Amino acid sequence: MPAVVLASLLVIAAAAQPAPIVTCTVLDDPAERVYRLRRSDETWSLGLRHKELGDRWLELRLPGAEPKFHAGTARLTYRNANGGRQVNLTVSEHGSSLDVWVDHGLEVNIEPDLDPRIDLMNTDGRVQSLNCDVSATAP
Repeated sequence: MPAVVLASLLVIAAAAQPAPIVTCTVLDDPAERVYRLRRSDETWSLGLRHKELGDRWLELRLPGAEPKFHAGTARLTYRNANGGRQVNLTVSEHGSSLDVWVDHGLEVNIEPDLDPRIDLMNTDGRVQSLNCDVSATAP
């Protein structure tokens, strides 16, 4: 098989693989927060399930995000151009951490339909009391 055809098949096979999903539950949290990083269409997004939201997921798109995955680990450092969306996520065998800061007041100028409850995503600093999982399917 020619190398060009083989390379094309490998690219197609890689594209067919589901993107990993990272799910992190904040431990001993009165708000019962669960965060989920997943690829939706061509954009990564960070989702939040929160006691105040019931079973509904609140989604924040992260255009241009490039998370890194390797052997059950994940890493994402993200900041949009105006600084209103910032996410730092690390999932490793040595522990996990998550720091999310989003400002609805800044972001509603870019995304007019943004849910004002998006501020519920804020972690108010780095959270390390997490149980995180990197998998190919959502919980």
